[in-house]
Amino acid sequence: MDNWLKYCIDRRPLDCGFSVYYRGEHNGGGPFFIKHIFGKKEFLEEHKDCKSVLELCSGPGFIGWYLYYHLKMDEAHFLDIHKPVAEDIKMTADMNSREFNFYHSDGFKNYTGPKVDLIVMNPPFYFNQDQFENHVKYKGLDKETIIENDKRITLDLGFNLHNNLLSNFEKHLTDNGRIVFLEDRQFIPRHMIESKVNQDLKVTYKDFSTKGNKLDYYTLTYYK
Repeated sequence: MDNWLKYCIDRRPLDCGFSVYYRGEHNGGGPFFIKHIFGKKEFLEEHKDCKSVLELCSGPGFIGWYLYYHLKMDEAHFLDIHKPVAEDIKMTADMNSREFNFYHSDGFKNYTGPKVDLIVMNPPFYFNQDQFENHVKYKGLDKETIIENDKRITLDLGFNLHNNLLSNFEKHLTDNGRIVFLEDRQFIPRHMIESKVNQDLKVTYKDFSTKGNKLDYYTLTYYK
């Protein structure tokens, strides 16, 4: 247990009702986005009718586990191209006596799971090498292992992952289903998503900007 970190999604006065277990290198920012977006009362209220969740680009499953727990869902599904994160998800399930399904897949290419009510994600925001190299310089990364780990988490080269998700998500949603795209407007403006989606789908847009651009994200939610 010494190598595992814990993130509490149900903090109580004397203990934690549900902890997500993870390795430090697998944290792609899920807790940050739970605090500012997915954990907000408005978000939970909007999706309270959902009974199953699939987190794409899941990492340890911070967002998926959070929504599964707080919305009292029946099913939790996780998908990631990085197979080792399955160990994190299994540890969380074991320690909290829960069930889950994990799919090792690049986007939907190898997804074999059921249709779900809610698909959520915190995807890579960079889609070209220059953007990623600027990220490396800005963060002062100098160890090759750390750079490669950040590349896996932050770089969707050529927009390939997004294109796969945008082309396939409808068929993985129930009749009541919806998908929430969380994006950084500095790198993926709204039109890059909207231009590739069925225009007949109902969509809601929400802005999450703050002064100084410390928070400059948005969500596009498409309902089937």
